[in-house]
Amino acid sequence: MPRIPRVRGLQSLPLAIAPSAPSTRTPFVASRGVSTTYAAHSKNTEWVRGKLWKGEAPGPEDPYTQRPEPEDPSNLPEEALESRPRYGSGPAPVQASRLPLPPKRTEATAEKELKSADPTYVPATDAEGLEEINAIKSWWEQPGHWGEESEFRGFGSPDKVVEKAVVEVYLRRAVVEVLALQEAGAFSQWATKKWRKGDRSDLDQVLALEIQVQDGTASLKGDASSVSQSLTAEAEEAVEAHEQPVSLEEAKEMTKTWDSSWKDLVLDDQVKFALRKRLYQLTGNLIPDAKLGAARTVKHVLTLASKQPKPPKLAQLLSRRGDLQQLPNIRVHSRKIGPIDKEVAVGRWKVIEEELKKRNLPVTGTGGLSKNKERDWLSGKI
Repeated sequence: MPRIPRVRGLQSLPLAIAPSAPSTRTPFVASRGVSTTYAAHSKNTEWVRGKLWKGEAPGPEDPYTQRPEPEDPSNLPEEALESRPRYGSGPAPVQASRLPLPPKRTEATAEKELKSADPTYVPATDAEGLEEINAIKSWWEQPGHWGEESEFRGFGSPDKVVEKAVVEVYLRRAVVEVLALQEAGAFSQWATKKWRKGDRSDLDQVLALEIQVQDGTASLKGDASSVSQSLTAEAEEAVEAHEQPVSLEEAKEMTKTWDSSWKDLVLDDQVKFALRKRLYQLTGNLIPDAKLGAARTVKHVLTLASKQPKPPKLAQLLSRRGDLQQLPNIRVHSRKIGPIDKEVAVGRWKVIEEELKKRNLPVTGTGGLSKNKERDWLSGKI
């Protein structure tokens, strides 16, 4: 087995042999040089660095020394360099924020320092005339600390539409708008942008167009360019005009005049996304992605967007009947009447409440007292 020869390269390192100590011992401080590193040790370090890097080694000899970063050269004069703003050490989002941030914590000057600086200084003995400063925790609740850009503006309509006939009216409007943008060649650009909501006149203008379906393709009959121009208008009003909602009776009359062939249009993913977004903006109903993926036609989207209204409660039905309200021995309430309500009606509840308080008993509920254990004993639970 061949043996690896012993490395003898390090034997050539010069050794720092200390001279023999003289008879008279010198102080330790006097025996040390100005530098805190041995000369022999520095030579050894240079020799090792040269062998490792095969030439001039990069970086400083002492790895713990920090190299100063070079400053970027600038052609500006000295006056312009001095006038440039100096950025703080805080995070960039905090520095770029337009919101008035809470002030940094500062400490008041001590009383002794104030007296030495101003001999006429007299410390206050009460809080009269002092400025009242709110706590930091209520900073964002104070007026003026939120700008207009921080106010929430919801995309969807706050008033949800649940009637199927009304949803069908807004769905037809969305379909007409999509077809108008496709004819204008701007649908791919405006499919993901916010469309102008408009008012009742815009709704009537869109619904005046007729949808013609031939061989599975739809086209518009009428002035479709005006519809696309109103949607792509970038000059959005600061305050949207309040749109007069479509009543259920009006929606039923409108749907009777339309042909049902427009509901059989086959939709692709981009059109389905645009219809879902527009319906959410107009009606407030958001179709989930899982259900939207299963939709294929406009009729499927209408089924998913329209929700059956909740059936009215019995109290609401009885309150609408005028014959029951006229009977002397019948009263209709919006909730269930309990024993306390009955005692309040006859005027005995105040007396009962005072007697319960005299005996330190809870007026309502158990008051933290244990339940009736005798009932559990009889039923065999304990």
